[in-house]
Amino acid sequence: MPITDIALRKAAKGQILRESGLEFRFFEDGKAGIRFLGRVRGSNQRVAISLGRYPGLSLQAARKLGEAHRRLCEEGSDPRHARQEKASQDQKLVGLLLEEYLGTLTDNRPRTVADKRSTLQTALKGLKDRPIRKVTKGDVARLVDTYAQKPAARRKLFSYLSHFLGWCQDRDLIGENVCRQIKAPKAVAARERVLSEAEIAALMNLEGSLWGTMLKLVLLTGQRGGEVCKMRQEELDLGAGIWTVPSATMKQGRAHAVPLSAAAVGILGARLGKLGDGWGPYLFGAGSKGTKPYNGRSNGIEEVHRLTQTTGWSGHDCRRTATTLMQKLGISREVRMRVTGHAQPRDGASSYEHYDFEKEAFAAVERLAAEIERIRRGALPERG
Repeated sequence: MPITDIALRKAAKGQILRESGLEFRFFEDGKAGIRFLGRVRGSNQRVAISLGRYPGLSLQAARKLGEAHRRLCEEGSDPRHARQEKASQDQKLVGLLLEEYLGTLTDNRPRTVADKRSTLQTALKGLKDRPIRKVTKGDVARLVDTYAQKPAARRKLFSYLSHFLGWCQDRDLIGENVCRQIKAPKAVAARERVLSEAEIAALMNLEGSLWGTMLKLVLLTGQRGGEVCKMRQEELDLGAGIWTVPSATMKQGRAHAVPLSAAAVGILGARLGKLGDGWGPYLFGAGSKGTKPYNGRSNGIEEVHRLTQTTGWSGHDCRRTATTLMQKLGISREVRMRVTGHAQPRDGASSYEHYDFEKEAFAAVERLAAEIERIRRGALPERG
């Protein structure tokens, strides 16, 4: 006779009820331990598996578990092995697998690996203790949605997540990469913003803002804001007018000798003169006394916009403005790329061309500085 909930609730301590491989052994009235009992086809191996306790595990749920185990036995598989495999899979946690994944990215540039580490560890913080097989399409979609106000960061996160989950799929850690079931965020149009002469003058005349000082250097050197944030004292040779950005900082993954104009040397010299004893290696490491790179660009640009009474431009737009000003001055593309550290385009002749344009680069940054100074002075009120 099939077991019913009424029969289970009325069962007395010590009573045993069985149904199709399920065994309910009562240790007190109405409460029982549940086991599945069966034999594996082919080997006739006896199987006894504890499923849980009634009524915490309902009769209906126990029947579903029993049916699944019985089916495995009939197929010649030991359900205990399947449970062990599932338990093993459930221990493959997102956080641990992410570290393993990042350790395999030996073909990526160090800066790319660092960016993937920062982006994914931050985004997956709430899922790091979850088994990878239990991460759903909905989890990923909601995660990507949290970046809705940052289109570029959203698309980058989606790309990094897709690559990570693809890596997991290739290693049979998940059945499917759920990113392939989600519509990818739209590509973000490339920015074309260049600062106007009024905005350049407002920035160059700004005093009392650390990020503003750093943006002046971006404008005078054509380097990235992130590289200025990570500038270390040991990288500077102000006597020679050179800032050597190490390969770990450069996007291209190779060291870059940045030529410094007299104006840039003056700003850096003034900054070095303000650093007290015990300051760490990072020139602009505010808040940590130089032990860590500068990390306040979001608040910094808001402050600069407020103090200059301008809006709508970003720190990276200063780099684009520097390149555009050099173009306007008639400086060749090869020299502009040498100054900014952009990779030279590869073609059939490039493997034969190894001139460094160092002399021309120094001349270019001086011409750039002179043009920026002309713009700055043009905004100053005339004296009566």
